[in-house]
Formats: sequence, structure tokens, C-alpha cells
Amino acid sequence: MIIENELHYTSKHTFAELKEALDRDDKDKVMELFKERVKELYLEPARLLIEHAKYCKNNMGFLFSAGLICVSAIDFLSRFYAGCPENKVRERFVDWISVYMKPHFDKKLATKFYEDFRNGLVHECRIKNGGEFTLRSEEVIYIVDQKYLRVNPRNLLYLVYEGFEKYVNDIENDEVLYEELKNCLMKDFENDFGKGDDTNER
Repeated sequence: MIIENELHYTSKHTFAELKEALDRDDKDKVMELFKERVKELYLEPARLLIEHAKYCKNNMGFLFSAGLICVSAIDFLSRFYAGCPENKVRERFVDWISVYMKPHFDKKLATKFYEDFRNGLVHECRIKNGGEFTLRSEEVIYIVDQKYLRVNPRNLLYLVYEGFEKYVNDIENDEVLYEELKNCLMKDFENDFGKGDDTNER
């Protein structure tokens, strides 16, 4: 988003600052900005939607939006985890869930979640195959009649947040993961570095 004629990576920091940190190989700064962006764009908005949903009789839209943000967060994180390949979206999405959201998801369940929720929400803005977001179930994910997925977005967000913290810890202690993160940031945001003369929001 544009703030004071500069394109911002987070509310406090510009893309130019991110590029500077990447060029200096300032790992602490890169990680600080990365964590800030994930929390500001995904985790906190989803939390606020779920918090609001608890007090609304007709909360379907809030839960749907929160769930969509959670799925987008997984998509975002899994791309960096996989080294930002141009394809293999299913593989990277399922792998990230299987590593960072276990034991609640095995590969089979993660694959169905990818197909019914991720693909439905991202491509068609709907949940497919009878799935739903609901606060009625205390479990993160529940299979109804062995075919319909019922997902609690509040608990899903908790798992995404927990998985994110584990992933960040791995990046901070694994140079290969950190190099992949740096390379992906440079690749994905190449056209954003130094840009700030329009009003496009990102």
C-alpha cells in the first residue's frame, strides 16, 4: 500500500527498506519485516474477524473471510518454504501443512483441505464439496459422513499462527531455508522495490 508516497511492505516499513536489508544480508531485519508483514496482513485481520464473529448472530461472512485469510496465509508461507517454484502449488501447500500443522493434518486430509478449501476459496471464492467454516465444532477439522469437511476457523488460525512461529524458528536456524526466503523475497517483490509514485494498493 502507498503511505506518504512510498510503497510499504508493512505499515511501518517500505519495500525500499526491505531491499536494503536484503542487500546488506541483514538477517535480523529481514526476519523482523517478514514476521511483521505476516502478522499485519494475515494473522491479525483473521483474529479480529473471528473475534467479531463471536458476537454476531449472523456470523457466516466473518468466518468465511477469516478462513479465506488463513488459507491465503498458508499459501503465502508454503511458497517461501518450497523455494517459490512456478508450479507444484498442491505439493508445497500440503507439505507445509503436513510439517507445521501436524498432528491435526496428515497428507490425505491436507490434500482434501487443499482441494475443497484452498482451491475453492482462491479460485472460485467458495468452499467446495459441502465443506464449511463453523465455530460449532471444537475440533480444528472434522469429517462429516466421511466426505464433508467442517473447519473451525478460530482453531485453524491458532494452528496457522503456531505453525508460523515454528517455521520462523526453522528459518532463523537453517541457512538453506533463510536463503530460500531471501531469494523468494527478491523474486516476488522485484517490481515493488523502489516503487512509490502511484496509488496502487498491494
